[in-house]
Formats: sequence, structure tokens, C-alpha cells
Amino acid sequence: MSIFHVFKAVCKRASLPVLSPHALRHTHAVHLLEAGANIKYVSERLGHASVKVTADTYLHITKKIEDDALALYEQYVEI
Repeated sequence: MSIFHVFKAVCKRASLPVLSPHALRHTHAVHLLEAGANIKYVSERLGHASVKVTADTYLHITKKIEDDALALYEQYVEI
């Protein structure tokens, strides 16, 4: 039995939507980046060969990342 089949069974028993284990990996990476984790740390945690792989795959602009960046900029330009 594959990991996907076991994961699928667990999701069904818990009345959760069936996602792939990779979806959890993606969500975890995006949450780390949204929380402000250093991209080098995230890259190493995921076992990527380079930060570029991580950035190209996971560092799309989410609403939270955008809002946080704008808030930082507003704080920076306040006199």
C-alpha cells in the first residue's frame, strides 16, 4: 500500500478533503514563508538543491505576504 492510499484513508476517516501528501508539503512551505521564515531555511528544510528552486516553486505572492510587505513599507516611510 502506498503513502497516498494510507493518507487518503486517514483523510476519509477524519472527514477531511483528500489531498496528496505533497499538498501538505506545499502548504507548510507557504506558511513558513508567510510567517517570515528565511527562504534559505525553508529551502534546506525541504531539501532543495538551491534557494532558486524554492523561490520558483513556493514564493508566489500570497495576500498575506503582500499585506505584510505593504505594512512594512508604510512603517518605513512614516516620519
